[in-house]
Amino acid sequence: MSPTLEALEPLERELGSYSSGRAGPLCVVVGGLHGNEPAGVLAARRVLRQLAARRPEMRGRFLALSGNMNGLRRTLRFVDRDLNRLWTEGEIREVRARRAVLADERREQLELLEIIERELARHDPRQRAIFLDLHSTSGGGPPFTIIGDTLQNRRLALALGIPVILGLEETVDGTLLGWLAGAGHVAVGIEGGQNEASETVDNHEAAIWVALVTSGLLAARDAPDLPAHRVRLAAAAAGIPPVVEIRYRHGLEPGERFEMEGRFTNFEPIEQGQLLARSWTAHGSSEVRARERGVLLMPRYQGQGLDGFFVGRAVQPLWLALSVWLRRMHTSSLLALLPGVSQPAGEGGPLHVDRRVARWFSVDLFHLLGYRKHVDDGRHLVFSHRLEHPPGWH
Repeated sequence: MSPTLEALEPLERELGSYSSGRAGPLCVVVGGLHGNEPAGVLAARRVLRQLAARRPEMRGRFLALSGNMNGLRRTLRFVDRDLNRLWTEGEIREVRARRAVLADERREQLELLEIIERELARHDPRQRAIFLDLHSTSGGGPPFTIIGDTLQNRRLALALGIPVILGLEETVDGTLLGWLAGAGHVAVGIEGGQNEASETVDNHEAAIWVALVTSGLLAARDAPDLPAHRVRLAAAAAGIPPVVEIRYRHGLEPGERFEMEGRFTNFEPIEQGQLLARSWTAHGSSEVRARERGVLLMPRYQGQGLDGFFVGRAVQPLWLALSVWLRRMHTSSLLALLPGVSQPAGEGGPLHVDRRVARWFSVDLFHLLGYRKHVDDGRHLVFSHRLEHPPGWH
């Protein structure tokens, strides 16, 4: 049975919560941030029903939220603006300032913002806060995770046993995950599968249970069918590279008509020059061909959204192991001493890399040491260090 509108009603912002009253981590799940992706909401409800029926001992608190409620009721990715592109500091300031006149997605954002901030305010700052953002894709393929590459995010994402996608936050601004990870919280996006497929709900449910155990909220014995959930996720991801880095995003213009050339799936191998899509704009029509060899991710088969597709490449395990060692050795502090690299805001601030001097530095080097690229103006690259935990966390 595929996810349906009838299965969602009645739809609440707070789908439910569970706690045994013991101290521990906070885990917040958000489903349906895009209104045409209902599987996360249905999966969260399944987990809440099981928790309510079994009453297991839990360390910390579990809370599930629905995202774009108006979009979910209308089966639309968004009504006015993409709710998962509004989480920049500027947009959040505007939402706070204009709260009395907000409509559509801005009103939805304010409600989510206030709940998240309420939960963080009441949460013991000595314990981790974990956020799971549940999505699905219009194209088919296996489930996978999306993270900003901190070691704490990587640890949780890899424990799920499905592919991990790095670098998306450098190509897409204003995501909820990006905002939460930027504050130092554990923030993992989970793409469960195709929007309307019933197995997408199953994949999301499996991922929630595994995440609750991995994060220490539940003992393994208290997560129902945990071995089966692990097997489900592992089988879905069989044969897929465990870690993939985004190399290219094909962005669309507002009003552009865009159609993929055939029925691609996530992680499908593509060759340089391969015809991927066709585009029609006010300037005419054009073919869209692959710029390089790699794997295709999130091809767009829906009418809304400005992401046509992404191209990624596998990351070698040795590179990942090296990055862990270098970060634990705090070698990132040496970057500001390299020629062509400056730190105008002082220690701890963003690094500015002058391309004319530091031509031999690659973006990969900064990724290796836990930095995120923010700006590329052709002359300078600006990198900020990803927070591994909120300021003041012990």
